[in-house]
Amino acid sequence: MKRTVFLFLVVSFTFSLTSFSQESIEKTYATFGEFLDEQTQNISSIENHLTIEEVKEIIGPSVTVNIPKVGEMEPLSQVFKQPEFTNEFKQNPEKLVFVLWYFSTPKDQNGVVSKNECTPILFENGKVKGKGWAFYTSYRRTNRLMR
Repeated sequence: MKRTVFLFLVVSFTFSLTSFSQESIEKTYATFGEFLDEQTQNISSIENHLTIEEVKEIIGPSVTVNIPKVGEMEPLSQVFKQPEFTNEFKQNPEKLVFVLWYFSTPKDQNGVVSKNECTPILFENGKVKGKGWAFYTSYRRTNRLMR
């Protein structure tokens, strides 16, 4: 009995570590603009009907962005989660809406990423339905999304 409990605890602990840890890479860019260009290009390549897994593969894992000191600009080392935020909406048992938010447009420049600095990618029943603020706002209004 003790052996079974111990084995259960070890397996549970191992599972929780792997399920909550997120792969992360470190990249160095000459400028912050280079990182934004790469991010924009990846988001632009997302097409309707792709799965969540396919989108996550295109965008890539979380990244620590390193930028050396350039002129008056201080060096930067910041982690950008991929995605930064997620939302889930259940319209009914047949319709699950999921939104992944990817950093794309710095606005506040305070080191804290907010949703207004991200591009939403909306999934309906596991497939991309659309992306961008205009689509998200229209879809939310038309479908009366509630959390």
